Amino acid sequence: MQFEHVFEPFEFSGIEMPNHIVMPAMHIGMASEGFISEGFTDFYEERAKAGPGPGLMIVGGCYVERRGMGVPNFVALDDDRYIPSLKVFTDRIHRHDTPVAAQLYHGGRYSFASLTGEPSISASAVTSKFTGETPHALTEEEILEVQRHYGEAARRARDAGFDAGELICAAGYLVNQFLSPLTNKREDRYNGDIGDRMTFMRETIAAIKKATGPEFPLICRLSGSDFMEGSHTLKESMIVAAEMERCGVDMINVTGGWHETKVPQIPMEVPRGAFVYLAEGIKSAVEKIPVASSNRINTPELAEEILALGRADLVCMARPFIADPNILRKAYEGRPADIRTCIACNQGCFDHVFQIKPITCTLNPRVNRERETELVPAGTPRKVLVAGGGPAGMEAAWVAAHRGHEVTLCEEDGQLGGQGVLAAIPPGRGEWAEMVRYLRRQVERKGVDVRLNTPVTRGLIKDLHPDVLVVATGARQIEPPIEGAGGDNVVYAWDVLTGDEVTGDRVVVVGGGAVGVETATLLAEQGRDVTVLEMLDRLGRDIGYSSRWVILKDAARLGVKMVDSCCVERITPDGVVADVRAKPETFEADTVVIAAGSRPDDSLEAALTEIPESIEVHKIGDCEKPRKALDAIHEAFNLALTL
Repeated sequence: MQFEHVFEPFEFSGIEMPNHIVMPAMHIGMASEGFISEGFTDFYEERAKAGPGPGLMIVGGCYVERRGMGVPNFVALDDDRYIPSLKVFTDRIHRHDTPVAAQLYHGGRYSFASLTGEPSISASAVTSKFTGETPHALTEEEILEVQRHYGEAARRARDAGFDAGELICAAGYLVNQFLSPLTNKREDRYNGDIGDRMTFMRETIAAIKKATGPEFPLICRLSGSDFMEGSHTLKESMIVAAEMERCGVDMINVTGGWHETKVPQIPMEVPRGAFVYLAEGIKSAVEKIPVASSNRINTPELAEEILALGRADLVCMARPFIADPNILRKAYEGRPADIRTCIACNQGCFDHVFQIKPITCTLNPRVNRERETELVPAGTPRKVLVAGGGPAGMEAAWVAAHRGHEVTLCEEDGQLGGQGVLAAIPPGRGEWAEMVRYLRRQVERKGVDVRLNTPVTRGLIKDLHPDVLVVATGARQIEPPIEGAGGDNVVYAWDVLTGDEVTGDRVVVVGGGAVGVETATLLAEQGRDVTVLEMLDRLGRDIGYSSRWVILKDAARLGVKMVDSCCVERITPDGVVADVRAKPETFEADTVVIAAGSRPDDSLEAALTEIPESIEVHKIGDCEKPRKALDAIHEAFNLALTL
């Protein structure tokens, strides 16, 4: 595919971009007490130097005052003492001819007083569902102080060498709280119709422009729709966008939703490019300034399509650059098949943000440790045998081969992918197939000797006599000690997902973890009447914070009935007998699906006891302990890095 629009240079307000791709602000958690770390700089420089890298990088959020900081690992712009280290950062990025902006962040009622040590603030004292705290309603005098802090922060960004600032007016943060009738209940000039509610935004933009001078460009991050009942839709956001342009804003970066919205924005269940229409609407509301589109745009092909159709002037790609710093270079060189596509699993990025941890990436173990994980050639090439072709096995195989080892990968099944193939089957989870595709591609490109339908045995180990044996045999489904579990009406979740087993119309799924809920969702989509029984007091406990609510919501939408605190006593030909909160209950079913978890596959244990001591043995992934894909791939990478 030709990427004529993606790689065409772009200029706005004196900023010369080598292409039409923006890497927008992300909370990457690599700051401490406001100061950025060396890892922070390494992370951005790795992407700037990719050649080509992003046309513009936006760093953030950078808090403008402590009570609006969000969490302690955000970047600070509330004091001049942060300028020197940020200047070192911008100098490093500018070495690669990449412009970089700083996002001016204030969480308002989304800031946690328990973390900042100061009460949160907002337009009005409306309790935040996100934090559970009630903010202090700003007085007019206090508003002037906050706006002064915005201006001072922008001036610091300019002095630190940033090429522009970005005022975040989206996602339910402070400016958005003044714009929205849900959170602005004031009885002064800052509230009224939409024109009055824009007063805080107008004054804040003016304060920033006054502090930095007219030559310092200002971007605004705007929610094309708040996706909150009673708040701004695209219609109101178009009015706000037009006002931003009149106030001298140089570019509008369009996103959507608040943290409280029930409309998902970022998980893989959201179709690719689902929110481009928001940028399209904002673009129609402004006269001259460029508009960028955001959210779930994870391939250069999709970016090219958006630009070619004129739906946006620029395209934002955030997590795609986390997954693959070289995404644009690979597209530019005509090898998009080698791109490590972001699958929006959120395990290493958003889930870590909510845990106040530095981000990483399921598919890219180098994130946040770029400097110490360069894939350099091995000192001594060795013969490596990998047993198991799931995600862990494939990752270990291709990385070891890349470093110069002679690698043989044996898989007892007829295809590579392991549980990655299963993960991609339930509704809305198809992006997992991209993980499998990428790993298969790398195994092929790096010259790994792949042997399908070939279990590793004593004889095979003896014949190949490797220097290193990597055991990545994965896990097996648990067969629970439940009376009747061996009945003719009982099947197992993995077999249902692959289609090897077909259920009746009425189904009870025993086990409400990720596999159980996702299997139930698949069956419900096929028209089955499905009930999920979970022993614990909450379903989906093993699903990440940022995805769990979406997966459960989809299951409920399809009619899946979910019962927690349920202890299954026995399975009968007619269904399941269980104890629900100390009360006996019978759940009728034609088919009972067992989704009781997994256990390590120990099929190689006997063979391992008899191999020569000269063979170095390592276990990785689920055969060591069943966990998430992130854990399996990271273990595999770390091992291959040391061989």
